[in-house]
Amino acid sequence: MQFIDSHSHLNSDAFDEDRDEVIARMKAAGMAAAMVIACEDDELPKLEALLAEHPGWLFGAWALHPEFPDKPEPTVERIAEICSRPGFAAVGETGLDFYWCKEPLDWQRARFRRHIEAAKAIGKPLIIHARDSEREALEILRDMHAGDVGFVMHCFCGDTDTALAVVDAGGHVSFTGNLTFKRNEALRETARALPLESLLLETDCPYMAPVPKRGKRCEPQYVEYVAECLAGLFGVDKAHVARQTTANAVRLFRLPIRLEEA
Repeated sequence: MQFIDSHSHLNSDAFDEDRDEVIARMKAAGMAAAMVIACEDDELPKLEALLAEHPGWLFGAWALHPEFPDKPEPTVERIAEICSRPGFAAVGETGLDFYWCKEPLDWQRARFRRHIEAAKAIGKPLIIHARDSEREALEILRDMHAGDVGFVMHCFCGDTDTALAVVDAGGHVSFTGNLTFKRNEALRETARALPLESLLLETDCPYMAPVPKRGKRCEPQYVEYVAECLAGLFGVDKAHVARQTTANAVRLFRLPIRLEEA
C-alpha cells in the first residue's frame, strides 16, 4: 500500500538523534512520500537539506506560522521565492490561530492574506493552520479564491458544517492521529460525512501520535493507523483508503509520483 503523510515536521529537533533511522523506517513501511513543513526561517536550512537528500520523496512547504507575532513579516515576494525553490510543493502552514493568540489579530489576518497572495502568484497549494478559527479562515480563503490553487485544512478539529464548507470551497480536509482518540467521536462523525475524495492523511509528527502509539513520538508511517480508522468509518478496506488519499495528495500538491493500480 502507498501512503503519503501530507503534514510532517521531520525537520524538528525531536528527530535530531535518529532522523536517518526514522526515514529508513518510513521507506521500509512503503511510504510513497511525505510533506515536510518549516514554520519560520530558522527551520529552513534543515528542511532544504532533507529535500536535497531525498528528492522526489520528501517535499517541502514553508510559511511564517500564525503563532509567531514578533517575527519579521515576510513579503509576498519572499514567500513566493522560498516556496519556488527545488522540492517545495506548497505554501504553509499559514492561517489563523485564536487559541494561542488573542485579539487584536489584524497582523495575523494580514499575514495570512500575504501567504495566499504568494501561493496564487506561483500556482502552489496552501496548507492551512486554523485553530479555533476555522470559519474565519475559510471566509478569507473564499474571499481570495484560494480554491483556484487548492488548499488543505490540516489537523482538522472543526465541526461537520465547516468541513463540508471547506470541500465546497475547493479545499481538502486532513486528519491526524486525533481521529483515533477515544474522546473524538464527534470528529469521526465529521469524517464520515465527507467524501473520501476530499481527504488527506497526516501525522503532524512528532506530535499527535495515533492510537495505538499515543503518548509516543509520532512518525510518518503512523498514517496507516489514521487510514485504518477511516476505513472503518467508510466501510471499506485500508488499501482503498490508501489509494484514494494518496491520489488526493498527489493531485493537490502536483507530486511527481506514480500511483499504484488497484
